Amino acid sequence: MSYLATLLRLTRVNEYLKVLIFIFPLIFLISPQNLFTYKTVIVFLANLFLTAFSYTFNDIEDAEDDYHDVIKRERNPITSKELTKKQGYLFSFFLLLTGLFLLYIINPIILFLGIIFAFVGLLYSWKPVRLKAVPIIDLISHIISLGTLQLLITYMTFRTLDLFIIPFLMIIIPFSLMNQIFGELNDIEVDKKTNIVNTIQKFEGFDLKKLVTILSVIVITGFSIIIFNIPLENRVINLSFIFFIGIMAIFRLHADVSKL
Repeated sequence: MSYLATLLRLTRVNEYLKVLIFIFPLIFLISPQNLFTYKTVIVFLANLFLTAFSYTFNDIEDAEDDYHDVIKRERNPITSKELTKKQGYLFSFFLLLTGLFLLYIINPIILFLGIIFAFVGLLYSWKPVRLKAVPIIDLISHIISLGTLQLLITYMTFRTLDLFIIPFLMIIIPFSLMNQIFGELNDIEVDKKTNIVNTIQKFEGFDLKKLVTILSVIVITGFSIIIFNIPLENRVINLSFIFFIGIMAIFRLHADVSKL
């Protein structure tokens, strides 16, 4: 395997690229006239690089823990000794600086949001702090970085912050929350071996299906608000598009539960 392919594997881009693609329909809904502009490309790439930084830095910090899981041991190039930690850190900070530079091109406020995004992502994984190992804070920090700030960066690139962001938050936050919960459930045995006490460890045995049902209602409400806030002349055109995304989103939540 080539060195470049190994670095790409460290980013785990396959885990979030399919989610970041939704940046394009988001821009279409909040500012359709700007969809085919250079800012769309910049904000997508910036989110991609900053998300890649968070995942890459996480795998570097978790390298020793991942050794206890056969699948992660093979997936993580640091654990499998294909890359050194020094190489990993250099690559992760290259991703960080590239992402921040792209946001700098947009404007200082968006750059500031990107810095917060990266800072929270760093504290989430960095061993001296490791927010991922603090119950409740692990969920909050994940929602802030990999969810809310990604939305804010995209939204405020094209539109002044207003109340229309609320229904989008009602969609993004439940997905970010469930993504973290599913991750902690999948890693529960490894976390026990490595003495990581997170929210799932603290509240093991809660009713996951009931939580997904509640979050599904929130997501559906968010989509409904978006639909009825679209100008009437565009509503018929966009209704089927939004409905399809909504159905796929709810299906994804429930499908993930069934895998556990």
